[in-house]
Amino acid sequence: MMFSQAVFRYFKEINTYNVPLAIIIGIAAGPLYALLIFSSFGVFIGMLAFDYFQKHQYFMYENLGFSKSFLLSRVFLLNILISVICGIILLLF
Repeated sequence: MMFSQAVFRYFKEINTYNVPLAIIIGIAAGPLYALLIFSSFGVFIGMLAFDYFQKHQYFMYENLGFSKSFLLSRVFLLNILISVICGIILLLF
């Protein structure tokens, strides 16, 4: 079970905090830095914000059989994949 609706929901919730941070960095430092933040540091910032504001939702994920580390690893891998694709597109044009 690589990906499910629950993992996609967690992905959206983490990136709710990650994307604005990446956009701010992108405006200040450029799009390549925004992609770097989006795929690395921003994931951990998103996780910390999710832990602070929505920690009770982890019970739902645990009841579905997903651990916190599993969810975080999937979000991290998806963000890296998205960043690589966007980076290639950015460098080609």
